[in-house]
Parts: sequence; C-alpha cells; structure tokens
Amino acid sequence: MSNSLKDQLLALGLAPKKTGSRPKKQHKPRPGQGKAKQSNAEISLDQAYKIRNRDERQQKEQAIARKREQERLRREINQKIKKSIKDHATRDEAADSKRSFLYKGRIRSVLATPEQISDINNGSLGVVYLSGNYHLMPADKIEEIRQFAPDHIPDLSGNESEEEKDNPVPDDLIW
Repeated sequence: MSNSLKDQLLALGLAPKKTGSRPKKQHKPRPGQGKAKQSNAEISLDQAYKIRNRDERQQKEQAIARKREQERLRREINQKIKKSIKDHATRDEAADSKRSFLYKGRIRSVLATPEQISDINNGSLGVVYLSGNYHLMPADKIEEIRQFAPDHIPDLSGNESEEEKDNPVPDDLIW
C-alpha cells in the first residue's frame, strides 16, 4: 500500500500524466477590451434585453398611434353624420308605431308614424345610427352617408332566408 492514490489512478489511466511544462495562462481581456473583440453574432444578455424592450416599446407606441388615428377618424365620421342628421332628419312628435329591423345581429326599432313606416318600407326613408339612437332620414341623404360610413346604415330590406321563401308568412297574420 505504498502506492498513493495518484499512482493508482495513473496506473489505471484515469489521471493525466505529469508533464514538465505548465499550460499557458489564458489572457483575460480588460473590461474595456472585451467588447471590441466580440463578434457581431454574439450579443450579451443585457444587450438582448435592451433590444427586446426597445422593440416592445416601439410596438406599443405604434399601437397607441393607430388607435388614436382610428378614434380621430371615428370622431370625424360622427361629426359629419351629426351635421347631416341636424339638417335632414325627419322627426315626428306623434310617432307611436315601432318599425323593427336587424342591426349588428340584434333586433332594433325606431319610432315612426304609419306614413313614415310605409315610406321606410318603399325605400324613400331610411334609418341612420348615431350614438345609440336611430334617426329617420330621406333616402338620398342615407346614400350620402353610406359612402363614408356604411356601418351606420342598417339594412331595412328584411331579406328572407331560403327557408322562408319556401314557406312564406301570410300578410294577414297578426302576432
């Protein structure tokens, strides 16, 4: 047992044999020199985080700018519609009948007189939506608004589906 552990490991080939020369000491770059020698492919973790944060900030700013632009356009459209309604809306204080229609997936209604309802049905009057209210207007003004704001004009045609064409509802049916 005179052999040391080191001698036993050398005999088994598990330890490196001692050589006369020492390995050369690697030169560590000074704090200012290391960045200059790094290749462009290697980016430090700090730089990667800075780049990612900058990109995220730019995306948020662009999203905010897009939203502001959409809001500005919406306000302009609403101002045009409001002016047109102020000048051309047909309101009747005696309106007591409801004319129902489908708008944005829900059944809506507007108050009108029986004469106005017949005008709506034959197409000489139309409905414009603005700020939660529905306004009756002449058909020519409706078409002007449809040019710049088609989503404010509900479809009053009441198109029948394929199933309803096969089994029409009688005109004399009262609900």
